[in-house]
Amino acid sequence: MVYRILSMSLILTSLIFYSSTSLGQAPADQDAIDAAINAAFDAIPDEDSIPTHVEVEPIGIEIGERGKIETMAMNKEGNLLLGVSGYDGNSDRKQFAIKIVSPKGKVLDTWRLTNLEPRMLHANDDGTIYVGGEGAVAILSEKGRMIKKVEFGDLFDGEYKTAHSSGVTANKDYFFIAFGNGFSLRATEDIVRFDRDLSNPKVIVKQQFGCCSHIDLDCDGDVLLIAENSRHRVNRYTIDGELIERWGKRDRASVEGFAACCNPVNFDFGPGNVLYTAESGIGRIKKYTATGDYLGYVGNVDTTKFDRGSRLAAQSCYIPVEVSADGSQIFVMDVRANFIRVLQAK
Repeated sequence: MVYRILSMSLILTSLIFYSSTSLGQAPADQDAIDAAINAAFDAIPDEDSIPTHVEVEPIGIEIGERGKIETMAMNKEGNLLLGVSGYDGNSDRKQFAIKIVSPKGKVLDTWRLTNLEPRMLHANDDGTIYVGGEGAVAILSEKGRMIKKVEFGDLFDGEYKTAHSSGVTANKDYFFIAFGNGFSLRATEDIVRFDRDLSNPKVIVKQQFGCCSHIDLDCDGDVLLIAENSRHRVNRYTIDGELIERWGKRDRASVEGFAACCNPVNFDFGPGNVLYTAESGIGRIKKYTATGDYLGYVGNVDTTKFDRGSRLAAQSCYIPVEVSADGSQIFVMDVRANFIRVLQAK
């Protein structure tokens, strides 16, 4: 509103100026007056393009010279769960862990993982954690103890033995995982539903297109949302895999659409059941209803920039986002800079 009041002041000033110059002199050029008014109106920012958050100091943790933050989630207490990999000294043996980090960046705990790479994480309301690994998925207790692990090769007669964990989510009844095939811009994913105890697997959606084997999933009650980023849209399915609707489109001009090569790459539900989307390549965060109504521009993070498919896109096409319980902070994982960027409400 302040922006609009200031801009309207510009319009009035323009009118007064041109009117005053016409008094006692030759009549003012009407085309010039119209141009001034139009320019003032063009200068009024669209309220939908005014960011609600600004980037503040990022969160960095000690993970060693060859360490890497692989993925991110948020638990019920509002702490970040960071899946990390690294090496012990000069050893070439890769090690994995989940670090629990407070919103202020303090490492609260570290859970060492054995033979399980944390490629995808999902935290449940009961405190348990799903870990999508390379060739396996597991469920951990609230303290990080392994409860159950399932190898992909043991499912569906080995059909997904070489699949990647490309996305995970859960609702009160089921766990969902995207089995990825390939790492290119044309990688595809099949969505598999399990019971919460990792039993009774069933393929419910075939061949979604998520760049570089990344395709985010989330649940809105009994509706499964899939961020089919290679097609610049969000797909809504029943928990049995029946398509309800699709929304979103590629658009490099309007803030309401999705830009760069493959977006939205990630999303997360915030307070009020608002869906926050994150776009790699431009670092833009926006919000929508679960059914695709645009609600506004949240802000941008300074991240790797690209606008089309490339090797850079393949390396950077992953930007996990987590929203605090009150929506005042947005946490965005920067896969290349290896820390967590933070957007704070103004």
